[in-house]
Amino acid sequence: MNMTKRALGAAGKIALAFVLAFVLTLAAMIPVVAIAGLVRAGDGYDLTSLDRLLNDPIFVYGSMVAQAIGFIGAVPLLYALFERKARWSVGWSDRNAVRELLKGAGFGIVLMTAIFLVMLATGAAEVRAVRLDAAVWGDLAAFLGLFALVALNEELFSRGYVQGVIRHRFGPAAAVVCSSLFFALLHAANPGALAHPLPLLNIFAAGLLLGLCRETTGSLWFPIGLHWTWNFVQGNVFGFEVSGTPVASLLELETSGPALWSGGQFGAEGSLIATAVMAIGMWRIRERGRRGRAERLGPFGE
Repeated sequence: MNMTKRALGAAGKIALAFVLAFVLTLAAMIPVVAIAGLVRAGDGYDLTSLDRLLNDPIFVYGSMVAQAIGFIGAVPLLYALFERKARWSVGWSDRNAVRELLKGAGFGIVLMTAIFLVMLATGAAEVRAVRLDAAVWGDLAAFLGLFALVALNEELFSRGYVQGVIRHRFGPAAAVVCSSLFFALLHAANPGALAHPLPLLNIFAAGLLLGLCRETTGSLWFPIGLHWTWNFVQGNVFGFEVSGTPVASLLELETSGPALWSGGQFGAEGSLIATAVMAIGMWRIRERGRRGRAERLGPFGE
């Protein structure tokens, strides 16, 4: 009975946090739609079509910022309301934040580069062109900042709040698994996510990897760095879709072969190659955790 009560309490808090984040995001979207309408009206561009609005760059970039405002804003409000007395940490305050951020960013670059190289070697992807025009550098700079916001808000919410709420009540294993399920559900509506089984399974696996990083390092900044460069390098450098969404990129890729191997519409994240690389990444993080515990204990386990 006590466990059921704790489970319902945790689920209720997470649901409330999501609803609050959604409401704050919608509120932040009002000026985004207004700005897009005003700018495009001056250009003589009709945004009354929903399809045009959803694909307009101002709307796309603005919606990413609005989501960040909503999800980042919800966490401190709900934490202060329900969790402050429990005294567990979301991992935000870390004197080694910059170091952990850079380590995570480096790890993300290594993992995504490994996926890219394997896909090239197996013929699942082929580079068709390299963009070096002035416009692409502006796109890269914009998305570097936008993907930083995406990583910040998704990690603060999923690995900081959701994982923290569950960990405080049921321990780290349940926290990592449940926050990963939540993370996968957040991406279920992405283009191509339901085209075949691997996209959502791999998003769940990515959640496990990020959750392990959070537990192993004790910091939210390592998974933020990993998430940031994973998205940026995947999409804006190598030219894959980012969780089903195409973005401006330095390389223009053509993928071929079965969707289970190439990722299909969802991009590299929906491939068996990504599954294997993430599994190796999880093993590497687990090894880091074991090594860290051994160093803290010393040779005599003291």
